[in-house]
Amino acid sequence: MSQKHYNKLNYLMVFVKMFADKFGLTERQAFNYLDVHKGFHFVNKHYDVIHTMDFSYAIQDVQEVCRAYGGQL
Repeated sequence: MSQKHYNKLNYLMVFVKMFADKFGLTERQAFNYLDVHKGFHFVNKHYDVIHTMDFSYAIQDVQEVCRAYGGQL
């Protein structure tokens, strides 16, 4: 696994934990929500920028993307 893939995977694992904590979800629920509502796609596509942001801003951006795809959080 390349260093970039390793870093991205680490970031996504922390992101899921932070997202779950913010919305009172289990990590599994947060993972499923982000998967169904295209949050992971957004983070993956924009990783080079989003990983430099504070988690609170990144979560807010992803929350808006998820709402656009039917998310209710």
